[in-house]
Amino acid sequence: MKSIICKRTTNFLLQAAVSSALLSGVAAVQAQESMLEEVVVTAQKRSERLIEVPISITTLSAETIEQSGVKELKELGDLTPNLMISQNSDFGTNIVIRGVGANSRNIGFDSRVGVYLDGVYLGQSPAANQGMIDLAQVEVLRGPQGTLFGKNTVAGAISLTSVKPGDEFEGSVGVNVGNYDNLELQGSVTVPFTDTTSMKLYGNKTTRDGYIDNVFNGDKVNERDVLSGRVQLRSALTDSLEMNISADYLEQDRKGFNGEPLTDTFGFARPDEGAAKYKISQQTLIEDKELKGASVTFDYDTDGGYLFKSITAYRDSEIFYDADPDYDSAEFLGVLYTDAYEQTTQEFQIISPDDSSFKYVAGIYYYQQDSTTDRDAIAGTGTVFFPGAGAEVPISVFGIDPTMKVVDIDGAVDTESYAIYANGTYDLTDRLTLGVGFRYGEETKDVDWSIDGSNSGAFRIATTTVKDSRTDTSFDPTISLNYAVFEDSYIYGRVSTGSKSGGYNLDFINVDQVEAGIEFDEETVTSYEIGYKGEFPDQNLRLGVALFYSEFEDYQVNQYVDLGGGRTALSITNAAEVVTQGVEVDLTYQPTVNLQLTAALGLLDAEFDSFPGGDAEGGDASGNELPYAPKVTASLGAQYYYPLPSIESSLLLRADYAYTDGYYITASNDEGYTLADGTEVAFGEVDSYGTISARIGLVSDAETWEVSVWGRNLTDNDYQNYSFRDFFGTILGGYAMPRTYGVEAKYNF
Repeated sequence: MKSIICKRTTNFLLQAAVSSALLSGVAAVQAQESMLEEVVVTAQKRSERLIEVPISITTLSAETIEQSGVKELKELGDLTPNLMISQNSDFGTNIVIRGVGANSRNIGFDSRVGVYLDGVYLGQSPAANQGMIDLAQVEVLRGPQGTLFGKNTVAGAISLTSVKPGDEFEGSVGVNVGNYDNLELQGSVTVPFTDTTSMKLYGNKTTRDGYIDNVFNGDKVNERDVLSGRVQLRSALTDSLEMNISADYLEQDRKGFNGEPLTDTFGFARPDEGAAKYKISQQTLIEDKELKGASVTFDYDTDGGYLFKSITAYRDSEIFYDADPDYDSAEFLGVLYTDAYEQTTQEFQIISPDDSSFKYVAGIYYYQQDSTTDRDAIAGTGTVFFPGAGAEVPISVFGIDPTMKVVDIDGAVDTESYAIYANGTYDLTDRLTLGVGFRYGEETKDVDWSIDGSNSGAFRIATTTVKDSRTDTSFDPTISLNYAVFEDSYIYGRVSTGSKSGGYNLDFINVDQVEAGIEFDEETVTSYEIGYKGEFPDQNLRLGVALFYSEFEDYQVNQYVDLGGGRTALSITNAAEVVTQGVEVDLTYQPTVNLQLTAALGLLDAEFDSFPGGDAEGGDASGNELPYAPKVTASLGAQYYYPLPSIESSLLLRADYAYTDGYYITASNDEGYTLADGTEVAFGEVDSYGTISARIGLVSDAETWEVSVWGRNLTDNDYQNYSFRDFFGTILGGYAMPRTYGVEAKYNF
């Protein structure tokens, strides 16, 4: 592996190593006073201790999620090294692990990171940004996970585990109020019907005003307005057979946000209005989505210790997106999207007993998805400034009839896939364990899609119909060795492979793209990882270190390319080769019963090893860094409970710091955009930034109530966290949410 550690990160690692050694010595003295809770994960489809699983994993408990103030999936990046999640519209949520990710705003293009709830794949980008509510644990698995988590997990997987119904009557109510008129109401109740059957209901309603002023119409945009709920039924049908039924629903209606225009419509000059941070002047973007799903799981335990599992699931996701691609207050052009995904999955598993030297999980998996899209570009009567004419012009200047649709897209992609998989471990000796696994899959995409750009004039949007079918087959093996150096201390090596199916570029494509072909090939990855996991002494200190090197072949790149004259096009091409490599460190230290310290570090070097012609302007992108791949990500956390016996409660003190190094947004590695007057706007490159969050609370010893004061981004850091170039050449950027704070109370009964 070639060197990726610069001088500053080398010093950081040396300091961390010395600190770890000192902490372990202190822990030996204080071992009798404290003990870390054992962390159990289900990354390999069975319950196992975290330190015994040869995969780089970050786990977040229910307490960590609650006390850190994480409310949405997109906020997980603050707590997890080498994880980036886009902060703009949910329509194109982009999850990046180890520099590798993608959004699926295109029904012919899949994401690279799978998000799963209780083992069920939640679907494409519009469904990814889940609320972090009523969860027992979150596991972020880095590297290819196709052997166990299925299709299109070449970068990794995020596994969410919900809180299951208990066998006693209990419940909770909570309220959270804060600035920007934030109001969150939540409640749950578990009702046992019999000794073997119980039901749980959970509901959440969150509203918050936007923090970006639209000076055109007075709206506050980038608001939150979400209603969600879940109902679960757990029943022990016999002593050996348990049934779990779950149904969930999420509805979001909000004035969304795609980015602040840093230039005028055609990227010529700065905008006349709304140019300041957190201000825009344009038609308001609407983003409404509805997510729902249900699953039925049967667990059957045999007398011999085998577990047979069946998971049947249905998911339905629909998002409506009303965008303003000219980013101007004039009604020049509007775009309406309605995308929907309906999927059914069936999985059967057999899990061997835990008391054998040979343990395995084997299964078969079926996935069927019907995805549809209806997209319209609608001309308006307003005018925008066009530098080619030196004046305000209507859309008719570009050869467009404003009385007709500019572009009409309608179509569907039906996906069907089958897979068989197995993953097992064999104890070669008392200390050495061999792990092997594979997944064989076949996936077919049937596309019936049309685009009518006959009224697009100078923008030359294509007019064509695509009726086609493609099938990808893959065999993805994995092998690992796990060695117990001594009790509760393991080193491991792992080689894993993965694949991401090919597809079609079904978006606002132009005539030239149709002629070149809109189909792209399957991508594959081979990843090598060595690591260490240990708990010592007496479990006061937990340390995990992973070094990885991954090679991607035919890597699929989704980006805007420059067509000249203020025109761009959405392109999907296969890069010849991508290499990502780096280091991850996770540390948890509990010097006393009441104090816990955490630290995490991610070092990353991710680049296009070979990508001729991959630059947005057609140049060679070989050697360029991957987008959203900061070289350093780090976090520090401290949580302390101070006993107050006089009032039978404890004072909770928590603080979190997250750091992200600078990174590029585009495959071209742009470092700014020069306007006609010679000045530059921030585009393509994001500077490093850090944020601080904290919480002070009072928690009853009986855990019946809790009241907290919380704050996020306490330094009010207004750093830019993304930028991009849209259809007309507009340069846009987004900035971190300003300081937020509030009071949260919860009562358990």
